[in-house]
Amino acid sequence: MTDDHRPPTEARLRHRLVVHGIVVAGISTLLTTIWALTTRDYFWPMWPILVLSLPLAIHAWTVQVATRPGLVPDRVGHALAIHAGVSVALAAFLTLIWTFAAFTVGLVYFWPAWPILVLAAAVLVHVLIRLGAPPDAELERRIDVLTTTRAGAVDAQEQELRRIERDLHDGAQARLVALGMSLGLAEQKLATDPEEARSLLAEAREGTREALEELRDLARGIHPPILADRGLGAAVAALAARSPVRVDVSVEGERPPPAVESAAYFVAAEALANAGKHAQATRVEVRIGRSQGRLVVEVTDDGRGGAAPSGTGLLGLRRRVEALDGTLQVVSPEGGPTTVRAEMPCE
Repeated sequence: MTDDHRPPTEARLRHRLVVHGIVVAGISTLLTTIWALTTRDYFWPMWPILVLSLPLAIHAWTVQVATRPGLVPDRVGHALAIHAGVSVALAAFLTLIWTFAAFTVGLVYFWPAWPILVLAAAVLVHVLIRLGAPPDAELERRIDVLTTTRAGAVDAQEQELRRIERDLHDGAQARLVALGMSLGLAEQKLATDPEEARSLLAEAREGTREALEELRDLARGIHPPILADRGLGAAVAALAARSPVRVDVSVEGERPPPAVESAAYFVAAEALANAGKHAQATRVEVRIGRSQGRLVVEVTDDGRGGAAPSGTGLLGLRRRVEALDGTLQVVSPEGGPTTVRAEMPCE
């Protein structure tokens, strides 16, 4: 058994928070129901509900800081933001305890002032330390970007593996099962009904052809052989030949590293697929070249525009490109044109 040291993805972090919230809500509902069915006098469930709410609030804040890079300014930093958020949650927790106690036993003296003062002093010391020895803001930004893009790449890889599994199960596997059944029936009828056996063998041959075609399509979706054999220009030209719209391709420069070449191919493939299926385009232009040590892939169509950068396909492309320290931009005003531009370091 091996340990999985991959960073949790944004989806996993949010899923864990949702599960945490459901558990707290379920326990709170159960305690309230017990109170309602018994005394209905002193609302004692408020104490365990309050205790359960504190870790939930801290969990929610840490997830927000981890999954929303723009939430915390670079000058503040994630550590200080989490420290301040936890301190606020503890201060609110202590204040609520005093409030509940004041309503039940009539306390007047605001004792939470002292622990809140200690928490505020700790945050102030943290702020002074950060101001006194400011870290390299660019280095912190770089770490945040790498952490986010690595998690996005892991998430995109998991989604791609699920897609491959689904395609194999619903496509080639189903056809191969039907092929085995046809061959079995043909074997049974070979002696008694040769014509029927011949018909079943013909069906099996057709099923074999279709299964092979689906496996080839699946292989092209993982890593097309033509890309490895002949390079990016030939692979994009093959995409253009299969496209239902006119495609002009321009590829300049030497072959980039394999990972960059593969990402560039899939950027062109996704943009061409969107232009043919959704944009109602009549012409697409694909330009691939180098600029200042970066590979630039730009796909422009004359379609109706309105493409959503947060769509599943483009979001997967963005994660694939950002995992290579690149950027992906989508400009698609209503009425068109749509331009998808990816830049990745290739030196």
